[in-house]
Amino acid sequence: MFATSFGAPQAQRIGGLAIAASIMCGVAALGLILTAVLQGTSSADANAYLNGELSDGEFISAVTPYALVTFVQSVAVLATVVLVIVWMYRIASNLRRLGRSGTWGPGWAIGGWFLPPMLYIIPLLMFRELWHGSDPSASDGNWRSKRFPPVMIAWFLLYSVAPLGMLVSTGDQSLTSISGAERELAEHIAGSSTSSWITAAIGVAGAVAFIALCRMLTARHQRFTGEVIG
Repeated sequence: MFATSFGAPQAQRIGGLAIAASIMCGVAALGLILTAVLQGTSSADANAYLNGELSDGEFISAVTPYALVTFVQSVAVLATVVLVIVWMYRIASNLRRLGRSGTWGPGWAIGGWFLPPMLYIIPLLMFRELWHGSDPSASDGNWRSKRFPPVMIAWFLLYSVAPLGMLVSTGDQSLTSISGAERELAEHIAGSSTSSWITAAIGVAGAVAFIALCRMLTARHQRFTGEVIG
């Protein structure tokens, strides 16, 4: 906790959360690339297994790197989601304390990611409001600016167009291999190499857009609250 430069109520720090969220988002994006690479290199083993040329044990041994990477990538995604929720919650809570509470209160930092499912409309609207409320140059009665950075729209389009494709590249398939459904895993690896690269490309672009948005909003909010950086 720290005092704002203009004597307003204390606010919560967000700098560390923003850094952690950006790092985990980058790890998740890297995981998408590695998943696509390993899926391509494992496709021959998957086809060999489907043709009866490999035993269950041989196939699992061959695709273990792919299963591990998808598992780690899914953990990184989950960690990113948790960190972003806490980060947004703190920003919204700070704005409420400082008299700039709007339509989307702190609770929406959690619920907004699930309503409606897979379409991040509420987070987009909340990001826009957090951006407006964090304007350090606006007066308390005139902070609802209509301007916001285009990167918000870029993030929204990328994360709304490809969420289903991104789920395909999470740890679900690694868990499938552990449960013994080797044929389902083999069919997935053999049949969707191209789509995994498309998912990776969109996911990396979305991660870049989010990291840029995170840095911009964090710096703006820190200037508004007077949080000491560094």
